Amino acid sequence: MTDAILSSIEAKPRSTMGDEKGPPRALPRDVGEVRFASTVERAGICLDLEQSGLLVVRLEDVGPTVRGRLAETLDAATERALGERGAVGPGIAPPGSPDASLSDQLYRARRAGATGLVIALGPLARLTGSLGVLDPVDSTSLRFFADASRERPVVLLLDEGDARTAAYGQPTSLRQVLSMSLAEPVRAQASASAANANASTNANAASQPVAPAPSPSPAPSDARSFAAHLAGVSVVEREEAWRAWTLQLAAVRGPLPLSTLERTFIESYVPLGNAIASGLDDSRARAAHDEFKTTFSKNYTETFPTFAVTTKRPRMVLDAHDIATRLARLHGARTVRLLLVDSMRWDLAHMVQERVGATLGARAVLTDEVILWAALPTTTMRQLETIARGVEALRVPGELDPEVEPLRGRTADYVRRLRVGPREIHKLDLIEARLQSARGAVLRALPEIAAGCAEVVARHAYGLAPRTLLFVFGDHGFAIDRSGSASQGGASPDEVLVGAFALLVGDVH
Repeated sequence: MTDAILSSIEAKPRSTMGDEKGPPRALPRDVGEVRFASTVERAGICLDLEQSGLLVVRLEDVGPTVRGRLAETLDAATERALGERGAVGPGIAPPGSPDASLSDQLYRARRAGATGLVIALGPLARLTGSLGVLDPVDSTSLRFFADASRERPVVLLLDEGDARTAAYGQPTSLRQVLSMSLAEPVRAQASASAANANASTNANAASQPVAPAPSPSPAPSDARSFAAHLAGVSVVEREEAWRAWTLQLAAVRGPLPLSTLERTFIESYVPLGNAIASGLDDSRARAAHDEFKTTFSKNYTETFPTFAVTTKRPRMVLDAHDIATRLARLHGARTVRLLLVDSMRWDLAHMVQERVGATLGARAVLTDEVILWAALPTTTMRQLETIARGVEALRVPGELDPEVEPLRGRTADYVRRLRVGPREIHKLDLIEARLQSARGAVLRALPEIAAGCAEVVARHAYGLAPRTLLFVFGDHGFAIDRSGSASQGGASPDEVLVGAFALLVGDVH
């Protein structure tokens, strides 16, 4: 086992590297470095770099629970540091793309007045596990930051004791690995054959030549004995995505950072749930999906009452006005228009957003895509109440005029203006109406529902003035049961987490 991270660091040009000891150098805005330093030295270096304009992300207590999740933990810590600095929320980045995520964080750090990022990590010894080596995923994360420091204003600050910590290097092909493993036995066999040949030659030189004895033919391999070892073993003939989703959900243990929870919901829970609703019949998949759903529902039900008395809560549907206003300022919009789409859960919102973007083309630009959390109970009346009264509605629930009930029939395909308390929003009931008519086949109807909703949203956007920020958001989601019908009002992730996206309308470049 080699220290691949240290090797890659030592291979970097000295112009971009800091010494392991000594005062830090002034860094250009477009370059970073990797340094090893003691605890006391790291504190001083962080202070100096912070004073020079960099945003410091410190993670000193790195415990065993972080093993295999170092990237997620660093991402959550970076988002907290950006939030404390007053930076805007994260933009749209492809799932599983650390490069895009880092670019977005550096961009928001610059908008908040910082010139770069400092990733300061405490001792990593507790992440090495029983083999005394860092997890391959954690090794990849550290190599990524080390490589990023060559071209971006990123400083990776590590404990001096980790200079010799074992880690995994760049992966190589299986052919190369097996070739290297087989090279020594082959050479040894060749050497033995050469020695035997020399001995035979010497013996033959001292005796009369004789006819060589026929060499025994190799015994044929018994395919049946090999197959006997595989009896009862499940063989995967092709990679199936649902297996990865199942493993990711089954690996979730204990409390998760908000960003990690939302990412797990998007990347694993939603697609696995749709696969099960489509007919996937695997006990492990159902168990992992149901466990995540049950744990989420229980925790959210217990935690939700605290939202009325604390600021530590996720972005909720009641924050739609504030989020839209902040995005409008960020993107230079002149006016803001809010469009609430009844029952638009996250995956449906993503489908609508893609179709709207394809329909509008250059007429509008997608600026942001976010997740909002619905208040309990997850019904339309409840969400409209929270929009009208804000956090006060969480403390003292009230009631709204029943005229805000969703429309039915052909009238549901039109956007209507709605007065919600002192605020004005626009509302579309198409999804809710289509769900009611698609009982028993909701999942199969989702693409058609998304296409119809996108057509109405695009038509609405065409009528807006240039440089209007259109914020389209769902109020609550819905769950699909085993019979294929939709249900709402509960605390499951499907009903709580809804999608939202912002479009800057007009001839925008």
